[in-house]
Amino acid sequence: MSVSIVNNVVYGPEEEFIPAHLSFGQYMFDQLKKGGDNIALVSAETEETITYKKLLKQSVDLAVALKKLGLKKNDVVGISSENRFEFMVTVLAVVYCGGQLCLLNVTYTPEEVTHLLHMAKPKYIFVSPIAAQNIYDACQTAKFVEKLIMYGEYNVVPSIMYKSLVKEHVNADEFVLENVNGKEDTLAIMLSSGTTGLPKGVMLTHVNILTSIAHMKYYFTTSMNIYKHQIKNSMTLIPWFHAYGFITTFTMMAEHLTTVFLIRFDPQQYLETIQKYKINMTTIVPPLAVFLAKDPLVLQYDLSSLNEVWCGAAPLSKNIQKAISERIGLKRIKNGYGLTEVTMGVCVDIANHDKEGTCGHPGPGVCLKVVDIESREKLGPGKEGELCVKSVLRMKGYVGDEAAGDALVDDDGFVRTGDIGYYDSDGYVYVVDRLKELIKYKGFQVAPAELEALLLRHAGVADCGVVGAPDAAAGELPTAFVVLQPGAQLTPEQLVQYVAAKVSPTKHLRGGVHFIDEIPKNPSGKILRRELKKLVQKPKSKL
Repeated sequence: MSVSIVNNVVYGPEEEFIPAHLSFGQYMFDQLKKGGDNIALVSAETEETITYKKLLKQSVDLAVALKKLGLKKNDVVGISSENRFEFMVTVLAVVYCGGQLCLLNVTYTPEEVTHLLHMAKPKYIFVSPIAAQNIYDACQTAKFVEKLIMYGEYNVVPSIMYKSLVKEHVNADEFVLENVNGKEDTLAIMLSSGTTGLPKGVMLTHVNILTSIAHMKYYFTTSMNIYKHQIKNSMTLIPWFHAYGFITTFTMMAEHLTTVFLIRFDPQQYLETIQKYKINMTTIVPPLAVFLAKDPLVLQYDLSSLNEVWCGAAPLSKNIQKAISERIGLKRIKNGYGLTEVTMGVCVDIANHDKEGTCGHPGPGVCLKVVDIESREKLGPGKEGELCVKSVLRMKGYVGDEAAGDALVDDDGFVRTGDIGYYDSDGYVYVVDRLKELIKYKGFQVAPAELEALLLRHAGVADCGVVGAPDAAAGELPTAFVVLQPGAQLTPEQLVQYVAAKVSPTKHLRGGVHFIDEIPKNPSGKILRRELKKLVQKPKSKL
């Protein structure tokens, strides 16, 4: 990878070319044709499969049905569903018609769903049974939603059944896709994580998604050349309504690989799936990384087929990274960094090196700088500040909130990520924590991720989350919530002392340690610190 540092800006290698027609729908239509009778997707739960040829046929038939239903170019279509075959068929059909996708998180509360519906204003919403009631209830105040379309066998709420929607079968070779302006037309409204407030709708264009897929293909090819191995199949548990799961899965399909997908995390099924299908490549998030590094069940399965494991969506501890590599026999877990506002990944660690904890170099065509939080001055290697990114991957904006989108971009065209990090003299990037999540103790900044990584090194800790507890004198006190390993005999005081022996005084857990059964996280693996902060809201003074 050709990377350079000029005037305290890290430049990635030359930008990757994207398909000239600039239409994600046309690109995937062409790739599905080329895939033919090869298996595209496999359901780990049911063992059902679908070929590229069948996926093309079903998506074209549904596109024709949607047009007859009344779908027009630029109409918004919502999908609220777990990973399932119909999800992918729907995505393809909508984009063939020039529609805009609005991908809804199935775990969102009624309040969040209502907020998002009024923001994106979908004309139709495809729903699975598990999300149906929530969506139906929210639609009672969203009169712009004309129809709900139900996946599955039963009409859980008043809706059109997905299986009855297609009335005719058409020849895919005669089907004509809607023309789009790839640089300007919105392909999808992806939702920001909402870890610190209500989610925003990130508008991503056809060019955004196509460029991201081109980058993913670049990473795969480069990694396979470096490590001399092949990727023939993949497994995903990441929800497809999340940019991480959406883009990586479509990249696999564009490469005509077979992707085995899971609906939910079950430890035994997860490990059995890797072993049974001899999975070569998988994407994970930090909670899964902790499971692979620490759970004794992992040692009962043969995971030797894995040669690519990519982790993203939240910071990954270098100790967890190393532990997984040693357990599975991998040279390295490929840690990545990105955010929905720049179409997911802008850094991926694929090079062969001895640097631990890095998320790699900036990707093709990506420029990255680190700026001082107060002065906004560009910082040199090794100095922590806010990461800022410039790339054609930059979103079109936030739907319904142009001002907020504009405010995210500085005068030089860099997106303010809200993440704290630094780069080294070789241009490798390291993410420390979220700017908004830094704990302020007596004016000192304490990164929760650093303390979490330290706690996870303790054999008795299964999972943890660190937040600041309000304090009248100090501002905030670092406070840990810990899930113990089964059978572990530990006291809060022992963990407080364990941390105190390894960090400077400003980082001591002065707010104490609290044992809980589970750390609240969103589907992409980010800790929902606002939920933990609810448990420590009462101001106190404990110096």
